Amino acid sequence: MTTDGLRVLWYLNGTDGEVPWQPEHRFPPSLAHLRGVAATLDRLGYYGVLSTARETIALVGDTERLRFLIPEYPGVKPPALLAEEAQVFDHYSGGRLIYNQVNGADPVLARYGSFAPKSERYAISAEYWKLVRELYLDAADAVDGEHFRLGPQYKPPISGPRQRGGVPIWGTGASPEGIAHAIEVLDVYLSFLATPAILSRTFGAMREAAAAAGRTIPVGVLASVVVRDTDDEAWAHFEWQLSRTDPARMAQLADRNLRSFGFGPLADLASGDPQVQARIDALRAGRLPGRAELEFAPGMAAGLTTWTSGEPPFDIAGKGSGNYLVGSPETVASLIASLSDELDIDTWILSGWPLAHEAERFARDVMPLLPVRPYEPPRLRA
Repeated sequence: MTTDGLRVLWYLNGTDGEVPWQPEHRFPPSLAHLRGVAATLDRLGYYGVLSTARETIALVGDTERLRFLIPEYPGVKPPALLAEEAQVFDHYSGGRLIYNQVNGADPVLARYGSFAPKSERYAISAEYWKLVRELYLDAADAVDGEHFRLGPQYKPPISGPRQRGGVPIWGTGASPEGIAHAIEVLDVYLSFLATPAILSRTFGAMREAAAAAGRTIPVGVLASVVVRDTDDEAWAHFEWQLSRTDPARMAQLADRNLRSFGFGPLADLASGDPQVQARIDALRAGRLPGRAELEFAPGMAAGLTTWTSGEPPFDIAGKGSGNYLVGSPETVASLIASLSDELDIDTWILSGWPLAHEAERFARDVMPLLPVRPYEPPRLRA
């Protein structure tokens, strides 16, 4: 990790509850609930939130320091519109916006009217984010680019602070094309939790390419957490959440989401990893995998999250998007610290449900055991 310490963010979404991937176990969604969670995270000292909520601008007034990492699909909104939205957000928040650049799967992009082939998406994205940065910083000239044409600015700029260099952009990209795009676009490179060996390969490939381009890009990890007083209690809670989960629903989601990502149906899926194959076999047999099939390293397990509705569950497709750290405060803090030291990770984006309750527990029991970075105000242009 860097000598500045770790940035720790939490997840924020309107889908919340004890077992929120099951509709019957969710809290009733409301703006009041979102505002309460945001205020709690701000009070607890989290660096920011990864928020998929569309109401994020409404949460600014309930927070003072919290950064908002907001996902955007490049090209779905016109670049001038996104830049203006960023200016408004930073006007009211004092410069606390970060964009999470999301590459997107074909069905998701098609829903928003974007049908560009995969071979063109990274080039479109690179031009898009370059334009967004320039427009956010009040560029006024007409643009005649390869993928975007814009007329000149015709109205006075939106008032408010501007972040130095533009709104930071965080994101992922593990393929050779994705890494090249990351080096051109990103300010922080993210990956889902995986074994140290896998993370080392992912970050190593990006760092090697970044060094060749004369860049150094910080890295971060996204993970979910279950923390209890002892390891046994943490695993008991992890398994309790599974016990409240409908196997048939998970099998249906697995089949649908595998197809949407181009893997084919669950019935045809196979893995060379015996543990992952056991998870696949369990779902086919109408049951959920247990700890022996899910714990892929000590204190690390493939699990379920609120975005399981759009991703293959239990990491059966190798995306890492539902992976957990499970254990006592000492165990989880040790895992985070050792991974951060070994792989020079300086950012962690965490989640646990219910959101505010688990964030309170993590802040109280785990954060004091970690070198958490002290508050730093946004870097604003003079």
